Amino acid sequence: MARSPRRSRTAALRLGALALALASLTAMSQALPARADDDREAAANAAAEAQATVNALQSQLEGIDASLAQVFIDLQNLNAQIPGAQAAYDAAVADYDKKSREHTTILGELSAAQGEQARIDDSLSAATTQASDAQAAIGELVRRKYREGNVDPVAVALTAGGTESITERAAAADMALRTENQTMTSALDVSSSQRTQSTRQDAITERISDLEEKAAQAETEAQSAKDDADSKLTELNKLKEDASAKQSQWDSQKGQVQASLDQAEADYQARSSELAAIDEANRASGASYVSASGFRNPLDIPIVVTSPFGMRYHPVLGVMKGHSGTDMAADCGMIIRAVASGYVNAVSADVSAGNYVDINHGIVGGNSVITEYLHMQAQYVSPGQYVNAGDALGEVGSTGYATGCHLHFGVLQNGSYVEPMDYL
Repeated sequence: MARSPRRSRTAALRLGALALALASLTAMSQALPARADDDREAAANAAAEAQATVNALQSQLEGIDASLAQVFIDLQNLNAQIPGAQAAYDAAVADYDKKSREHTTILGELSAAQGEQARIDDSLSAATTQASDAQAAIGELVRRKYREGNVDPVAVALTAGGTESITERAAAADMALRTENQTMTSALDVSSSQRTQSTRQDAITERISDLEEKAAQAETEAQSAKDDADSKLTELNKLKEDASAKQSQWDSQKGQVQASLDQAEADYQARSSELAAIDEANRASGASYVSASGFRNPLDIPIVVTSPFGMRYHPVLGVMKGHSGTDMAADCGMIIRAVASGYVNAVSADVSAGNYVDINHGIVGGNSVITEYLHMQAQYVSPGQYVNAGDALGEVGSTGYATGCHLHFGVLQNGSYVEPMDYL
């Protein structure tokens, strides 16, 4: 079965509203961490508030053609997403800047470590040369002692013959001892320095390897952050372009809003004239058709008011406009029931109210009372038919100037619209 243009338009409106709610949720989710319970609750509350905003916007837009309302909702949807997209882009840029700084810092540390490695290599090379020299000196000392029979140089100096005095011999012995000691000490110092430099070389080599790994990871993260920022910028620019195009579309069509409102006012006046005649007849006859059961809910679900009776803000006109009934949340196809017994006064349709049914309840509590049910997608009753409280009148729809499935329920008391909830 093919979907009617009106149903397609309604579905599109509901999708647009959902997109606006999701956009708001997305904007909140990007601003809050998702791990903490408090943040999840805050995000859930933000989503509920966004959906309430969408519902209010849909209700406020009733009274104009649904296709015009769709353009306006689309425009608001796009404009609502732009701040979140801007914030996401700014955050991505900040993340890229942070990752880039981290990469630069690590590269600086790596360069310093490589310079230190070069210095250590030079020191180790020098220590190796010194170690070779020390090793040669020790070798010569060992060979000399071997030739001399490994005797104490002091004893040799003191017992040696010749013309030198004992003082001169002692000095020579002391010099020999110091030379041996210096040779051994120098060899030990060089060996210790070589070991130290070798240890430092191992440590700096390990540090350079670690820094190279960190630098590669930081570069990867920086590139990923840049790609993310570029993607966010593309999304932001696309939203701005779409919003600009939708704004142009709205600017070209918003002049039709007044024509829609004029049509709604004409339909209202026509229905009011018909109902005024019924009201006059009721007061003349004094007849009452309401049973002892009184009034009931027009729906089989708890009442959820999406737009109350009275004055409400019109977002397109920027002024307060009167709302003659109460809008109740309900899915299309849900059964609408008579709130009280009475006679079906009208089963009709007009441009703004769509399909509607009026029920005349006669005199109730000294007042003439008529109820009306607007935007129906199906009507089950006929004019002049008597209905009891709870009898099915038709199905919830979104016909006329409706921006989504719901029931508009109105009550006329002595020819004037009054707060419907006072009767339920």
